[in-house]
Amino acid sequence: MPTPRIEDAPAPRDYYRLANPSDRKCSRDVPILDAGQSGGRPYRELKTISATCYPGTPGVCEQTLLERACELDADALLLVEPQALGSPAGASTLSSTSMTARALRWEPAAQPRP
Repeated sequence: MPTPRIEDAPAPRDYYRLANPSDRKCSRDVPILDAGQSGGRPYRELKTISATCYPGTPGVCEQTLLERACELDADALLLVEPQALGSPAGASTLSSTSMTARALRWEPAAQPRP
């Protein structure tokens, strides 16, 4: 059996959280939109938020983003395209992944002028 790595310590907690989600504090549904999917609807960015989780549990990252968006009273989350970052030579591989999104609030549609 391989020796456990310290980098993998969050894995059991993330898998448990995915299998047993906590009660949501927010009753509103906040949609998660893919990058560039705002549909041309006017919006205001409230904040850029991110979450880190074990690679096999992206749902945990999504739950964390949704909780934070709800705290901000956001109408939607717009995912940010992940950026590829290099690892320096000799660095250990990280056993975590992250998701970044922008919390949005829809702006009222402009009224046509008479």
